[in-house]
Amino acid sequence: MRPSKMTNSEFTAELKNTADPVERLARHYENPAAEARSAASGKTPVVGITSNTVPWELVRAAGAFPFIINTGNADCPDICMYMEEGVFEQRIRAIFGAAISGDLGYLSLLLIPRTSEQEYKLYLYLREVARQDPARRIPPLYLYDMLHTRSPESYSYGLQRTLRLKERLQDLTGRTVEDAALIRAVVESNSARASIRRLLRLRRRGPRLTGAEALALIGASFFVDRHEYACLADRAAALMEDRNPLAGKRLLITGSSLNHRGLHRALEKHEAVVVAEDDWWGSRSAGGDIDCGTGDPLKAIFEKYYFDAPSPRVFPFEIADAWFQEESADGIDGVVFYLPPEDCVAGWDYPRRRRYLDKRGIPHLLVRENAGSVSEECHAVIEKFVRGIGRGR
Repeated sequence: MRPSKMTNSEFTAELKNTADPVERLARHYENPAAEARSAASGKTPVVGITSNTVPWELVRAAGAFPFIINTGNADCPDICMYMEEGVFEQRIRAIFGAAISGDLGYLSLLLIPRTSEQEYKLYLYLREVARQDPARRIPPLYLYDMLHTRSPESYSYGLQRTLRLKERLQDLTGRTVEDAALIRAVVESNSARASIRRLLRLRRRGPRLTGAEALALIGASFFVDRHEYACLADRAAALMEDRNPLAGKRLLITGSSLNHRGLHRALEKHEAVVVAEDDWWGSRSAGGDIDCGTGDPLKAIFEKYYFDAPSPRVFPFEIADAWFQEESADGIDGVVFYLPPEDCVAGWDYPRRRRYLDKRGIPHLLVRENAGSVSEECHAVIEKFVRGIGRGR
């Protein structure tokens, strides 16, 4: 976290004096709200987003600053007045605490997609708190109700919800979202996706960067201007291409999304290299580009987030599992399932995916504790698992 005594302007000034692109991106990752707060100070409307299935390009084209919220206030004492213990992910609890405590008061809009039950309940709980206690400085809320079940009805409904979101953003900023603005935002975000894919190519056979490094370099794209991100990420990749390949067992992490580097660092402490994550914070954050050359750019943007954004709501299972099955068969030495105690979503996939790995003889490990602070007991289990993996397959 950024030191509390350092103002946003001081943080920005210090960061711009940092020449190393790797360090700059890592600093952005560790200070995810710094750019958003600076934008708010400059009177730019700031839209906080809780996960990856909201069209970044649409928010950008409306003239607002979009960013993923990755800080919070999990220690807010009022959380227990409204939210049950052990039901919500730590990150969701932290966002809830930040919202009800006024820490998100700089947001012009808190945009919550219906990507999971956890996020839908976050929206409903915040609405209820606002109803019960109107004096709380909860930012304006909006539910982007896009479903990810693959059916003509869900597609049609999602496209309509995207049109309604466009109207809400136009009301927020007072700017009409023209096709030209959407295309400019798409070009900007596609450049960031290309830079992420360049970093991802350095992770597989003969990896040039650790998983902990990669998660920060990729994750920074959620918090900053994407043109700036692409420039920094390309420079970082150019520096890392000259590194010698890293030794170690190549691991893939799947299960609950990891928005911090605790598990990566724990695994890489024991002669492993995390080369992929089956979630939207890491390897799957970029996906393919948005193609606006064939028609309506708003429809093209919607289809990107409907068809090509990881979500726990994707159904049928064959589609949900396709990426995992392809990646786990491509030069991976082992798979780590991360299911923290509060998980109530990813665990449903665990038996099916474990059977898939067992049939193919791919070693796997289940981690059932919060990876924000890995215990010594878990370290011992990880060490035994990594040592037991045969090199290569």
